[in-house]
Amino acid sequence: MTAPERSRLARERLSRELRRLRTEAKMTGTATARATGMSQSKLSKIENGMLLPSVTDVERLVAELAATRETRIELVELARSLHAEAETRRVVLHRGAHRHQQAISRVEARAATSRFFQVNLVPSLLQSESYLRIVLGTMPPAEQEAAVAALRVRRSRMDDLAKQFVFVVSESALRWRMGSPEQMAEQIEHLIAVQRRPNVRIGVVPWTADANVVALHGFHIYDERYVTVSVLTGNATITDPLDVREYLALFGKLERMAVRGEELQALLKRIAEDHRRLG
Repeated sequence: MTAPERSRLARERLSRELRRLRTEAKMTGTATARATGMSQSKLSKIENGMLLPSVTDVERLVAELAATRETRIELVELARSLHAEAETRRVVLHRGAHRHQQAISRVEARAATSRFFQVNLVPSLLQSESYLRIVLGTMPPAEQEAAVAALRVRRSRMDDLAKQFVFVVSESALRWRMGSPEQMAEQIEHLIAVQRRPNVRIGVVPWTADANVVALHGFHIYDERYVTVSVLTGNATITDPLDVREYLALFGKLERMAVRGEELQALLKRIAEDHRRLG
């Protein structure tokens, strides 16, 4: 049985038991709602499994409905565990590049291994200065400078050889024009320089690869604990262990398709030459 199925069954059991207690106490929904300080509509949603009651709601209900001590403890703990699980699975959306950089910086500071995948953009830690300015170009100047400053703090952590940074990008990310052909060629040269760091691994999935893998968007993984995903209106943070494991498995597949070493060097040089020919 999957975690979502277990959660659904637990919620159904909680609502069913609360409804049973009220029926056995011979109390109407209106009277129970009034006695516990909630609306009749809210109580109805709780009993029908449409609303997860708070731990306080459950405590008040089991007390008012004269549940046995064992039942009180059981249902309160069930509510508490369901809320803990809901919090774990919550996706947090951060709006604004500066706030995102700050949030990620804190996570990155604790991570021993950081993994990055991008399908249509060079990862921020690998961006040249001119490429970065183009990415941030639509921001107001003050926000742009704040984002650049936060990113510099993140980049400084790459000097810590105890930390590992693993990057996988699609070939299309390196061919997606951000700026002039010369700026793109400069970006490719920057990648070649960064990959010489002993704690940095860069792989590129060439367009010729037989992928058979669906990667809908870029993502970052920090150790086995956090995943961040950029969306149009902000950046989402995912912490549910099951979701994180799925992203780790996907990253492993993408990494196995990526070219490295001499093959990567040759590919990067070809891409840089193709950009220069456009100039």
